[in-house]
Amino acid sequence: MPAFVSRQVVAADRYFLDLRPAADEPLAVVCGGMEQVRADYVVAREDFPYCCVEFVAAGRGTVSLRGREFPLAPGSVFAYGPVVPHVIRTDRRRRLRKYYVDFVGREAPARLRGARLALGGHLTVGRPREIEEVFKLLQQCGRAHSRHSHLLCGQLLGVLLTKIAERALPPDGGEAQAFATYEQFREFLAAERQRLLSVEQAAREFDISSAYACRLFRRFDTISPYQYLLRQRMNLAADLLTHDRLLVKQVAAHLGFADQYQFSRTFKRVSGISPGRLLGR
Repeated sequence: MPAFVSRQVVAADRYFLDLRPAADEPLAVVCGGMEQVRADYVVAREDFPYCCVEFVAAGRGTVSLRGREFPLAPGSVFAYGPVVPHVIRTDRRRRLRKYYVDFVGREAPARLRGARLALGGHLTVGRPREIEEVFKLLQQCGRAHSRHSHLLCGQLLGVLLTKIAERALPPDGGEAQAFATYEQFREFLAAERQRLLSVEQAAREFDISSAYACRLFRRFDTISPYQYLLRQRMNLAADLLTHDRLLVKQVAAHLGFADQYQFSRTFKRVSGISPGRLLGR
């Protein structure tokens, strides 16, 4: 494994295309991947052989780029490369899960500027799951090691940079504050999914209106807060059924459904299968 790849991870999914790319290519992916970092994760470099864009999908941390420190949270994107000193740290309690892509090419500096992300830059994107989906496609094509992988990854890198430009939020102002509220409300829905029965209840407890919650999700997500909460509740239900071995009626009661039949109908609508099918009955 190349020396620049961090070993301070608990899980990683990486691909390597060409660690010695031709200097005259317009834009070429070298390698990339996903890392779930350890609690002691710290990467400190004075230099780096390629251009790199990193995207935070989960967790918290900080990044220092040319001596300027920025907070890292879901939706954070930053870039570094040759002669850009950088230090990346994770929050020990909320460890980073992040994606990265390393690349070269004579068009790389201009493409990064077009993405509002020159080397040493940092920004936040709205609808971060759209960015994550492009990174996942990059991984899929990179791991395939087919005769088309090099070309496909180069094209997807272009898509990624364009998508970052599309979703980049202003560094200061109302849009960035709205995105922070959206992220905090989304985390609240996930953390309190067992007892929250409606978006109205959640918004009231979070001290925003349900209408504003819906506007935030329309702006920064692809689903409504109701759909997100329902998915979170059904994910919890699946865990209770398969891991905790609770009965269907027990799960229904735990999640506040009127009865097991209402719960089963909801579970099937969201998950595509009934609780019984999930359990192989």
